[in-house]
Amino acid sequence: MPIAASHFVSDIRPPKLRHSIGELGRVALEAGTSVLCKGLFKTLPEGDGHSVMTLPGFMGADGSTGMLRQFLNERGYNAIPWGMGRNASDARANSMEEFMRHRAELEQQIAQRVEAEFHRSGRKLSLIGWSLGGLYAVALAHRYPQYIRQVITLGTPFGDPRGTALYSFMARMNQQSGDESEEALRYWVDYTYSGGELEVPILALFSESDGIVGKGIARCEGDPRYVTNMAVMASHVGFPFNPLVFAVIANHMVAPEQRWSICASERIAPFVKAVG
Repeated sequence: MPIAASHFVSDIRPPKLRHSIGELGRVALEAGTSVLCKGLFKTLPEGDGHSVMTLPGFMGADGSTGMLRQFLNERGYNAIPWGMGRNASDARANSMEEFMRHRAELEQQIAQRVEAEFHRSGRKLSLIGWSLGGLYAVALAHRYPQYIRQVITLGTPFGDPRGTALYSFMARMNQQSGDESEEALRYWVDYTYSGGELEVPILALFSESDGIVGKGIARCEGDPRYVTNMAVMASHVGFPFNPLVFAVIANHMVAPEQRWSICASERIAPFVKAVG
């Protein structure tokens, strides 16, 4: 698939060590806080019933996005899992090129599921992709805008994968040297934005205290007419459990005239306080 322009950025500083070490403790706090915020969630804008597919992160399965889907269903959406098992669990590539072939096949399978749900419901879907799942979602938005209403990504590593805390581990697991050429890494980055002009709104949520994805690679570099990058307070593992993330998602999923002003509204303050 041809790639016309490069979105490769050079900042590959990894996350701060203290953020990486704190991931497990923070996600437990975020999930527990979401349980306590169930009453507050009822004050968020209500959905219109359209289908929302959640795409898990690297090595995550549908259980990892279960709390997020429960929240979406309670807000009036038809939240559905991707239904394809553990993300990238069967990828045993010897090079970036081989892993890219696996990725392309996986995205095609997701596209088939998206198309089937579109025909079943008669309405475009929203996609919410966590981490690696966000790369799939943005790629599909470029290639299948006829089926996709909007995309929201959570802690997605859009840039050079060496800017993540997991790159060396992933390279070893996939029998790579961990020292891929810049050309191969550039192709990995640019592939996400290839295949067609962007016509689908994308909200990319990132956290400057993410313990897995460095902030230098955390912003979506797609067409700025359609892409909004927004910083939130979240751990990487905690994105699909975080009450502030839930509030931002619910606010963004509705029509623009129904949204709160995130900067000005006092209604968002309790969610900020909950994770602060």
